[in-house]
Amino acid sequence: MNEIIEMKDILKDWQKQFPILSRYSSTSLYMKADLVLLGLKLEKVFSTVYRPTLICLPLWEKSKKTIPIFWCELLDNKKLQFDIKYQLHNYLFPAAIECAKIQFGFVFKEEVLLSDLFFYLNKYLSYRLLENDPLILYRLFEFKLAIALYFDDLKLIDNIKIEIEKESKLWEPERFKYLFEKSIEEWKDDLYRKFENRDTFIEQLNQNVSDKKISKLKSAHLLF
Repeated sequence: MNEIIEMKDILKDWQKQFPILSRYSSTSLYMKADLVLLGLKLEKVFSTVYRPTLICLPLWEKSKKTIPIFWCELLDNKKLQFDIKYQLHNYLFPAAIECAKIQFGFVFKEEVLLSDLFFYLNKYLSYRLLENDPLILYRLFEFKLAIALYFDDLKLIDNIKIEIEKESKLWEPERFKYLFEKSIEEWKDDLYRKFENRDTFIEQLNQNVSDKKISKLKSAHLLF
């Protein structure tokens, strides 16, 4: 008879494998990495099934109920979503960890290379046929501008704006307006304005990092 296992025990198993992560909620483990939270969320697919997902949350926004910058589901060896039934956790966990260390291992450490992170994201989005989807890319462009502003790299900011101008030309204007209730040009203006003042950006970032729940998390750093 299969052993009955609870989410809190499942979470502990994942944390043991990635000790830099700390419990953040009943279904998530995170670390703080300069301007973001990076971690693992055990998404509940059904009442008795969970799906490990790499999650990145911004630390520069005022609202705590924020949309993730990106989320990448763990894939099995057949490139399918790795869904795990609670009652089969002990049986499937070794294979899940093997896949997780290959796919997410480079993230869950004290120093995270941004080149590795974006290489992985581009590969994941390409595989999922999402590489030109504004619903995904608009948050990644925010992330890139936030990184450039955090490191005070004006040349990088200019290069990212060039990338945004080039990519946004591939988007369907009517679909974009339906999705975001604003034109592409209005979105770009709002985006550039959001990241034009570094002092305001850093002030909000420091305020969020000092939050009691976040301050207890272990720290990592993003590196070029």
